[in-house]
Amino acid sequence: MTASLRTSLERILRRTAPALVPLVAGAALVLGASPASAHDGLVSSSPVAAATLATAPDTVDLEFTGEPLPLGTLVAVTGPDGASVSDGPAEISGTAVVQQLLPDLPVGSYRVDWRSTSSDGHSLSGAFDFTVTAGSAPAAGAPSPASDARSAPGPEEEGIAPVWLVSGAVVLLGLGAMVGARLRRRA
Repeated sequence: MTASLRTSLERILRRTAPALVPLVAGAALVLGASPASAHDGLVSSSPVAAATLATAPDTVDLEFTGEPLPLGTLVAVTGPDGASVSDGPAEISGTAVVQQLLPDLPVGSYRVDWRSTSSDGHSLSGAFDFTVTAGSAPAAGAPSPASDARSAPGPEEEGIAPVWLVSGAVVLLGLGAMVGARLRRRA
């Protein structure tokens, strides 16, 4: 490498390095903010997503990493005929949300839609299915467990909150503008 080429590269690096450091740091902050670091999350459920149970459970239990807030907490369980099988409001017990179910549930597929507010105020939500293979007779007009075409996804949680993405973009734009102004003053 010739001395003039090395000098040119060093000059370019000296001018661009101050701009790259804050941009890389800002990008790392924005991209490194995972949903788990932003707020509590669902750890487990009982029954688990896509479970096939011999008998209907008495409750649906959702376990979180932190204690949920009562505001906005809801667990809606619907049966094979689409009717609600939840018995009363969901209850918070430590880091768990417990939803009582009606007795004598029929054979078929059940859907659990849940919403909770994490201990830091973020909204969490998700849905999953489970199937009961024995118990009362199938609900009128309900598909049998073998013919039920609904998928059974695992618990779904929101991704990186839009506010984090917007905040990160504003920070990066601000840093870029500051570096650009600084470089113009030097030139």
